[in-house]
Amino acid sequence: MRALVWALLCALMICTQAVAQRETSGLLERNQIDEKYKWDLRDVYRSDADWESDLDWIKKNLSQYQQYAGQLGSSSSTLLQCLTFDDALDKKLNWVRVYADMNRDVDMNSEKYQDMWSRYSSLEAEVNVASSFIHPEIISIPSAVIDSFLSENKELRIYEHFLDRLLAKQEHTLPANEEKLLVTVSRLFDNPYSVFGKFVYAELPFPTIKDDKGEDILLNRSTSWRARSSPDRAFRKRGYEGYYGALSEFKGTLAQSLSNHINGKIINAEIRGYDSALEASFDRFSLPVQIHDTLIETVRNNLQPFHRWMAIKKKLLGYDTLYVYDTKASMFSKTEKEYSWEEARDLMFKSLGMLGDDYVDDIREAYDKRWVDAFPNVGKETGGYSTGPCGPHPYVKMNWGGKVMDYTTLVHEFGHYVHAYKTMRTQPYVYYEYPPFLAEIASTVAENVSWAHIIDNADTPSAKLYEIEQFIELACMYFYTSAMNAEFERTLYRTVEEGGSLSAESMSNIYRELTQTYYGEAVTLTEFDTFVWAEWPHFYFDYYIYSYATSFAAAVKIVENIREEGTPAVDRFIWYLEAGGSDYPLNVLKKAGVDLTSPAPIEALAKRLNELMDEVEELAGIN
Repeated sequence: MRALVWALLCALMICTQAVAQRETSGLLERNQIDEKYKWDLRDVYRSDADWESDLDWIKKNLSQYQQYAGQLGSSSSTLLQCLTFDDALDKKLNWVRVYADMNRDVDMNSEKYQDMWSRYSSLEAEVNVASSFIHPEIISIPSAVIDSFLSENKELRIYEHFLDRLLAKQEHTLPANEEKLLVTVSRLFDNPYSVFGKFVYAELPFPTIKDDKGEDILLNRSTSWRARSSPDRAFRKRGYEGYYGALSEFKGTLAQSLSNHINGKIINAEIRGYDSALEASFDRFSLPVQIHDTLIETVRNNLQPFHRWMAIKKKLLGYDTLYVYDTKASMFSKTEKEYSWEEARDLMFKSLGMLGDDYVDDIREAYDKRWVDAFPNVGKETGGYSTGPCGPHPYVKMNWGGKVMDYTTLVHEFGHYVHAYKTMRTQPYVYYEYPPFLAEIASTVAENVSWAHIIDNADTPSAKLYEIEQFIELACMYFYTSAMNAEFERTLYRTVEEGGSLSAESMSNIYRELTQTYYGEAVTLTEFDTFVWAEWPHFYFDYYIYSYATSFAAAVKIVENIREEGTPAVDRFIWYLEAGGSDYPLNVLKKAGVDLTSPAPIEALAKRLNELMDEVEELAGIN
């Protein structure tokens, strides 16, 4: 179901993991926050009772699937009726999901919304089973019959690309009864992630440490990342070693959980006749595995900018030894600016003007109509997301703190928001879904455009140094760290697919070797660096994390085109946002001006980073 894809896109961010707030000190209760800073969900449902009504409608109409089973090849009208019904039910299911999810996310302590979410999840499983016959039955229809259906029925032609994609997966689709069985048991494949999430985010006993102000804080992923960017080196060390030390105490359990997930995905791929889990994952979105392999190979050949940046950090920070926990510390943090919510909004409007008035007006509408939730509150889930095309329009969730990274997150999520909003107003429902591969490019273009504006308009050399530094840090995080993690993931899968086994020791050895290769000689590793793999939830969303790296490279190329060409390149990008899932992903991207089957975008990114580092060295007076 499409709901599963958008649940993933809503939840995942590389640096703002979504977990319940564990620290309530200084946070307001939800009812203490001004209404203008809270999203208005009445566009989804006016009341909980309306939500209940749609939930009941889905339950009552679920049996309608049965009338189509075994009949899809009988006539074009029957096929059209089934697909139309499936879209209508899926759309309601998405509205049910997003309402329960958004209400739960702003009050994770609410038993009512937790219950609503659980009821949605159970219903979704029933829908998946009831509709599981559709794809294999369509695939069993001879292509000549499908062609005749499309020729005689104009209304069915809206599904032509959908049918084309489906028929391309013919050899990997099981007979209807076997598909139903696989869908029924597929929830078991998600158990390792459920165990990981429950353990790491709720039950693992992280220590309490002193922060840079001497106050006690409980370590979790959020606070440990905050420690890593602190100017206080001792605090960075305490946070890093405390967090990864706690993970290392349970490395065997976490390794077994990840190994179980990998084995499940490999079994699923084998059942469907794929050569690898990578092929199965990429085929879901009609992508060639060449994209993944090209990424890793080309990044390997272009590690010099990352190595150079680590050497610059070591020199400017004045350290004889640079550790991984030092690499997020700013060299120019004294010039960091903090933004109010309104200042950030206005800066975003101004900086994104390069993408056109319509683009900015879409974002203004979200503020004017309260489609964005601004501040943290007691019980609110951390991090940020855009809901995607899952309801009447997208919403954006933030936990605004006023830092530069908060601004980056804001722009990133509104990049997702505009992508979804333009798709929803341009495409029929069947093409609302687009792969993470495309989604992350849209959000990263917004970030790159905004940072180009900020860097170009820095009013002092020190401010410019800080802004360039922050952009390069984003590139290192989104591009190099993601590529390293993608290579780690690929190595784990290959190990099992080639008959090997995984353990905490083997995973840690692989991660240590990759970390040293990617970070280079300027960085000295410690035992704690070998356990960083254990914190990443992305490894449970098979072959997802690579898309952060490809998206950053593609975004830099798109922004470069916009800066050089102006309107023609902007028009191509807007078309890309409006295309949704109406064409194959590589086709959509190529029409936007980027070919990720080629190493050129990655090589262009490496060139851009070196140019910025030249500027840093000149401004900072490095010989």
